[in-house]
Amino acid sequence: MSSFVQFDNDSPSSTTAINTCDHQQPLSAMDASCPSPMTRMSSDNTFTANQGRYRWRHDQVLRKLAEVLEVRRLEAAKGHPSKARTLIHFVEQGAGAQNSSQRERSALLTPGGDWNLRVDLDRQLKFPLEITITSLRPDVIMWSTAAKTVIMAELTVPWEGGMEAAFEYKKDKYTELVAQCREAGWTANIFPVEVGCRGFIGTSIQRLIRRMGVTGLKLKRAARDLAEEAERASFWLWLRRRDRLWGKEGS
Repeated sequence: MSSFVQFDNDSPSSTTAINTCDHQQPLSAMDASCPSPMTRMSSDNTFTANQGRYRWRHDQVLRKLAEVLEVRRLEAAKGHPSKARTLIHFVEQGAGAQNSSQRERSALLTPGGDWNLRVDLDRQLKFPLEITITSLRPDVIMWSTAAKTVIMAELTVPWEGGMEAAFEYKKDKYTELVAQCREAGWTANIFPVEVGCRGFIGTSIQRLIRRMGVTGLKLKRAARDLAEEAERASFWLWLRRRDRLWGKEGS
């Protein structure tokens, strides 16, 4: 079910209808549809058969993340990025001022840039040849030729106990690609991000959205939407747990 959605300069944002569930799913139901880290590393045939279902859930959350990023891309293209409130930090007399490295980094999307967005949905994603040649396929690629900047994100929807391991694995996986992009003269960033299969939002996904320039209530809303999407998909998997078929015939 590998997919690809591409948003080019000034293209309209796509919208996707998503079925919602009116029932509050029990915790046991969520556990049944979330593979543990040990399960994911096993070669059990049952898990292999379920990979298509886990990929479907991953894509549901990825589509929601793509919607958030596309809004920011269009805002940046128009030269009207979201502005975060400036906080005034007061310090006691004689105390040192806050170090600049402790403050939140500035947004990565420069306003007015020719930003493009590719997401691994609908058809197989291809890495932009103008940046570098690679067989790797991050879930999200945003790039600006004018700014010579590329931003990549790789999403995992794991069991909550496996979020740290997933982060480290994906970070190591794309380290060489980031170096390759930088050698080609590009400013490159990779964001391994996780949304727990029971709706727990990791700090990594919030960091990415914040670095995109989404702050305040918009940040909270985006995090809530991603959490609800993961919960909804996991509950749907639990409801279909006894179905042998998956895909066009079984979904």
